[in-house]
Amino acid sequence: MFNVGGGEALVIALIALIVLGPQRLPDAARQVGRAVGELRRLSNGFQSELRSAFDEAEREREAPPPRDVLADEPSAAGPDHQAAPARRPRRRTPLRADPVGPDEASAPPR
Repeated sequence: MFNVGGGEALVIALIALIVLGPQRLPDAARQVGRAVGELRRLSNGFQSELRSAFDEAEREREAPPPRDVLADEPSAAGPDHQAAPARRPRRRTPLRADPVGPDEASAPPR
């Protein structure tokens, strides 16, 4: 990650020992370890998000166009065929258990 070799790590450890002293060095090493672990988790999360975004974009690019798009394009049907007529959306009505209200059903006929 930081391209630090064994000799370089040893030099950094000796400088840290001299600067921090033997009492504070273990706490500093723990804090550095936690920070590096958190950076790795953030990096892995970011990489996985990018991979999933690229994979999704790739799937969308390779997917065939929706069927409605093909029906609306005159070139898709060929020169001898007309495009399919547009469909009307179905009208949805609420279902009723009793088409006549309770007051109308019990009223005497006129």
